[in-house]
Amino acid sequence: MGDNLKVVLLGDSGVGKTCLRSQFVHHIFTNAYKATIGGDYLTTSVTIPTNSTSSLPEANSNVNVNASDTVPSSSTNTTKVNLQIWDTSGQERFNSISLAFYRGTDVVVLVYDITNYESVLSIRDWFTRFMAHCHVERPGVVIVGNKADLVNDRVVDKEEIRHIVTSNTEVNVDDYIENWDLDLVEVNAKSLSLVDSLFTRVAVIGAGLSNTKLPIQNFDTIDLSNVNHHSNCAC
Repeated sequence: MGDNLKVVLLGDSGVGKTCLRSQFVHHIFTNAYKATIGGDYLTTSVTIPTNSTSSLPEANSNVNVNASDTVPSSSTNTTKVNLQIWDTSGQERFNSISLAFYRGTDVVVLVYDITNYESVLSIRDWFTRFMAHCHVERPGVVIVGNKADLVNDRVVDKEEIRHIVTSNTEVNVDDYIENWDLDLVEVNAKSLSLVDSLFTRVAVIGAGLSNTKLPIQNFDTIDLSNVNHHSNCAC
């Protein structure tokens, strides 16, 4: 059956959360923008070697990398990880109803836009709010800078991110990042190989296959009957 993991994408509106998920699940990218309303989830699965130490290729790499290429090819034992990936509105921090989306999350993916400095600063608030409502003692955390292809519009360097997101915070994300070299990454949602590698790393962390074992939580039940589903997110 494999592990069942709840993954939540958090970040300001327009950073590209929906595009990342759409690329990973459906292999579709679009520049069309329509804001996510509320939140919803899609499910998919990833197969990873049980001795995985998955890492991401560089965002500016021209080499096509499949998710399976990010782990040692000599591995024979594999684990199937089922991901329930929640995409949320960038405005839900102002909506108490959406707090239920955080509950029972195994891995939170904090997304910022490398061309939008405010979206980097917001990571601190997103994480503080998430930790107050996820009801998980030690969730996995990945920080992702999207739109890495827009190099001429960059307003923040990757090397600055750790200092920015760990300064003046109520809850310090530094205490939850397993490996800054692997778990602070830049991607381009147009690149399937980069996005595949990102979610492979998410699966590795959530399944407890990295050096630090993380608790696996059961899915939370949320009534989606009154939730409007999303379309596409700007990337």
